[in-house]
Amino acid sequence: MGAIVVGGAGGIGSAIARRLAAEGTRVVIADLDLAGAHAVATEVGGLAIGIDVTDEDSVRTALARAAESLDGLRGVVSTAGYLPAALLVDTQLEDWARSLAVNATGSFLVVKHSAPLLQEAGGGSIVLLSSTSALGGASGEAAYAAAKGAVISLTRVAAVELASVGIRVNCLCPGWVDTRFNDPVWEFLGGRGAAEPGELEAVPLRRQGLPEEIAAAAAFLLSEDASYVTGVAWAVDGGTSAAG
Repeated sequence: MGAIVVGGAGGIGSAIARRLAAEGTRVVIADLDLAGAHAVATEVGGLAIGIDVTDEDSVRTALARAAESLDGLRGVVSTAGYLPAALLVDTQLEDWARSLAVNATGSFLVVKHSAPLLQEAGGGSIVLLSSTSALGGASGEAAYAAAKGAVISLTRVAAVELASVGIRVNCLCPGWVDTRFNDPVWEFLGGRGAAEPGELEAVPLRRQGLPEEIAAAAAFLLSEDASYVTGVAWAVDGGTSAAG
């Protein structure tokens, strides 16, 4: 038995893969970036699989292969994401559609096709990635925030529907996390060097989070220590959402 990390080739996903492997979990790394997935899989002693979360056949096949290689699937993490940054009136339809396809539809397909595999293994845990962008109005993130808001609603519905078969479903809502994923937002804000001090004034802890800190939260939600936790959208954001 083991876990699959979808979008595990870099950033938060690779940090989660490393954390799970360090705790003794057998891990499959699935990503559109197959070379990156192989690099992380080699590091953690896992298996790399290619996946396109916007393609249902790709998701179905990748999850089935992961379950077979692990002799059963008990944990699923979906971190694949797409972050365009532009004012709403400047947002291109293709960026809006791509954000929904990767962030929202991708999460839906991962839940849809992992649920039967988790049930077959006797139950398990799914962790999706939303964002604090879905909890408030961040300028420049209309497409991203809308898609990540859908992930929160999906999490709640899935948690209710799958509880009876022993599957817990939760999502994490990271705030600022120090990875290259946020580069489009920094560029929109005028460059990280100029924008970061002002942005961090809104974070009570006055710093960005580390991928490893999000990984720790994901590992908890996957573990038996979280056996009574389902349907939660957990903000891991240095207190940003608490400060409003």
